Amino acid sequence: MYSSELILSLILIIFIIGIMANITDSVNEKVLSQEELSSLEAISIESVDYLLNNPGSPMNWEEDEGLNNGIVSRRIIPGLAINKKSVENGFFYEESSSDEEIIPNSISYIKLLKLQSNYDDLINRNLFNSTLKSSITIYPHSDIDIIAMGDDLESSSDVVAINRTVRCDYLSNFVIYRFNDFELYGENYKKTELCNHDSNVNLSNHSNDRRYFWLCKNFRIYRSSLNNYNYYLISDSSIRHANSYYILESLNRTRDDMERLNDEVIELNPFFAEDMVNSSNEIYSIHFKVPHDDIDDFKTVMVAIHKNMTDEIVSNNQLRYDYFNSGEVDFVLKTAYR
Repeated sequence: MYSSELILSLILIIFIIGIMANITDSVNEKVLSQEELSSLEAISIESVDYLLNNPGSPMNWEEDEGLNNGIVSRRIIPGLAINKKSVENGFFYEESSSDEEIIPNSISYIKLLKLQSNYDDLINRNLFNSTLKSSITIYPHSDIDIIAMGDDLESSSDVVAINRTVRCDYLSNFVIYRFNDFELYGENYKKTELCNHDSNVNLSNHSNDRRYFWLCKNFRIYRSSLNNYNYYLISDSSIRHANSYYILESLNRTRDDMERLNDEVIELNPFFAEDMVNSSNEIYSIHFKVPHDDIDDFKTVMVAIHKNMTDEIVSNNQLRYDYFNSGEVDFVLKTAYR
């Protein structure tokens, strides 16, 4: 017969062995978890570097028609870097230039929107091979809305977050002319572009004086482009305080009467269409009269937006000056194992 003391000792030893086994298992799990987290972090860093420094494969994957209907090819590996065409300012939409350069550490806003609407297939399936949960959030450094997409990882443990400060083009590639001469030169601004009003005795002279600056630009519009693009004059809200005036005219319809530049959005297609009935293209001039004291409030661009995108941009309240400027943003990718 075993004594009660021996039985108690055996029970105690078995209990201690069980505790030690549990501790050993926990330590092993912790080591494995650290290895997994290190691997997850490496995958996340590599993925962020790829997304921000490559336009993707194929390079213009965002133009795939299937993406508009939620049909995402497995051959698409998304990238967000800007591949920018070199197009001569003032002669847009003739589509004559094909030279492209890839801008590192950049985000194409058009690619980003396509990614947002097809995130699970493009990122979680095609990029991460369905092994990870993930989310991407864009935090602008300006007064523009935050963009968030992907999985909700709030309840997930062991989440890896990678943050990069990069530049997003937003809708700036739709800008035909950026009337930023005053911003560049301030009080030292001098009008250098030829102005038809300075050489036509029947028109008022547009020379600068002690009170006002004149900013005059010439540009060409093609009739075919009016079928595909909506043209606008977009100004910052500060334009209401700029006391500025403008004249828009064609070579065949010159004018002297000015209009007050009060509206943040001015549609231009109706004006252009009047000259295109019997012409394939037309040269236009726009003239701005801005007081010296108000040049800091003059922020205006001319844009051309493809008609299949206009409704979405308007409904999202993005037909605003800030959206037509590139700017710095914080790009945050969060990942976790499934």
